[in-house]
Amino acid sequence: MLGRQTFALVERSLRVDTRLKRTHFVRLAFAGLILLLLAQVQIGINNYSSPGRDVFRNICWLNFFLLNLAGLSFFSTAITEEKEEMTLGLLRMAGIGPLGVLLGKVSPRLISAVLLLSVQLPFTFLAITLGGVNTHQIMAAYVALLTFAVMLAGLGSFISTICERSNVAVSIMTGILAGLYVGPVLAHKAADGMLRKKWILAETMGSIDAKLSYIEGSTPWISLFSERGILSTNFNGPLLGYQPLVGLITGTLFFGLAWAIFDACTRNEIRVAPARGLMALFSKRVTAGGNRVWNNALAWKDFNFLTGGTIAASIKFVSYIILMGSMAVLIARELRSDLMDSIGGTLILSMLTALLVEIPIYLSRIFREELRWQTWADLVLLPHSIGWLVRNKLLGILPTFIPAALVFLFGAIISPGFLQDTLRKTFLEAQGLYLLSQYILGLHLIVLLSLGVKWGALPFGIALVVVPNVIFVAACGMRPTLWQYAIPITAAVVICGVSQKLIGEKLRNLAST
Repeated sequence: MLGRQTFALVERSLRVDTRLKRTHFVRLAFAGLILLLLAQVQIGINNYSSPGRDVFRNICWLNFFLLNLAGLSFFSTAITEEKEEMTLGLLRMAGIGPLGVLLGKVSPRLISAVLLLSVQLPFTFLAITLGGVNTHQIMAAYVALLTFAVMLAGLGSFISTICERSNVAVSIMTGILAGLYVGPVLAHKAADGMLRKKWILAETMGSIDAKLSYIEGSTPWISLFSERGILSTNFNGPLLGYQPLVGLITGTLFFGLAWAIFDACTRNEIRVAPARGLMALFSKRVTAGGNRVWNNALAWKDFNFLTGGTIAASIKFVSYIILMGSMAVLIARELRSDLMDSIGGTLILSMLTALLVEIPIYLSRIFREELRWQTWADLVLLPHSIGWLVRNKLLGILPTFIPAALVFLFGAIISPGFLQDTLRKTFLEAQGLYLLSQYILGLHLIVLLSLGVKWGALPFGIALVVVPNVIFVAACGMRPTLWQYAIPITAAVVICGVSQKLIGEKLRNLAST
């Protein structure tokens, strides 16, 4: 029997959530965003072949993107937050069992996601009047998104139960989602290569493709946006198709697993210590002998404890070499001309992607760790300004980018033409400057948010940049002009300046608390 204590934490969480003004503001803002997108498409209706379907596709992309961000930070840290605060014991002393804790931490987050989707529904139906989409498609799309949220909630509850740290839980969730989206594509290419080499039979290839299609179809990536998906013309599939059923079953299964192993994973409450990177894998004698403290102890600390130090950089460099070498072999087998340019271009783009991903990850943690372990106030007592502390903390994470920079440099040497073309498109064309300005804006917002939120500064910062840009691109009819690009570029410069000032003030205020 489920007693009242099972739902006590759920009731409290929902009561707190409904009394927060920001909760209703976010829902209102999202509904207003949908209405704004519809109004913009209506104004420029002549630029669209199927206005209703086009605007609804943008809405679905936005929801799918935000749900993935929620999976990375909102769902995957439900239980790890309590572990890090060492409050699970207090909850158990209050008579709340494993099911009550899981429901109290996971279900309010799932309900928030469901309400955020449901508040859009009345406005989304207006897309029908624009043409190209019908009621059945809208309902099927939201069923797909809602069940995907259930899957993320269940998976997040399981991961956060078995993990001790929130950053580890986020990393595991990121790997799982990346595997769902990228894994089937890579597996198909590998199987196709083995088929051409006659290492496997055609029947085996067909069986592999069938299994991979089941994996691909488990997310809205395929069920919504494929050629025969919900957003395709004349869709008449069931509301509760394969992907919604998989989402419901997977979410329920992982939630049940989290319930089953909850006691075993939380029986011994261990105080979580500050992260020590990969140095923790080696003995003190090994690390101390070859890794003496630099003259700049603050930079040394962040390099070794925040980024993993020389060990992590070496592993990263070897991994890049192996990965890029394998890609070079594949390219050499496929191409017969312009081989060096193709390999160099691949190296440049791959390392740029790696850097673009790594930089915001480390920036989101650079002050978060100091605030979390209450060491920022001690650092400010040093006879240096806050600006000096910030610069040296940034200096501490710079060496971790050396492996990617070296591989990038090698690619630039063997393909200088591709490098020149990339630099020209980035710094001399309006679209490149626009994307660069929004990326730099995202970095500033991530750092600023990391000073005020426990977890999720990275996905929240990304969302704050992506959502306004979706509105901007939709307002420009998907093809912004040169002068239209000047608006978000100028806004990014201004907001970055304001953000720098706010970051400085926030750091000074946090030092006195």
